[in-house]
Amino acid sequence: MPAEHTGRTEPVDPTDPETLADPYEDEFDRYEEEPDLEAPREDTAEQHAELLRQHDTPITGRGVGEADPADAAEQARVVEDPEEEYR
Repeated sequence: MPAEHTGRTEPVDPTDPETLADPYEDEFDRYEEEPDLEAPREDTAEQHAELLRQHDTPITGRGVGEADPADAAEQARVVEDPEEEYR
């Protein structure tokens, strides 16, 4: 004999990951493969060209997960305070 439905739902345990639906699960399934994490060639070329124009010393010895030398040089650049522009 089947159990009678009382109209009440089972309580949801918020600490149990199996009871909660993942709202991003379908979004992840849309990708056939992971997106490429490398920068496009055009962006990389533009960054290196700007580095050469400004004659900054490139930072070398980059390890896995470290910033691109052109990005690191741009971040390390010191910008002088142009007091003349404020007069």
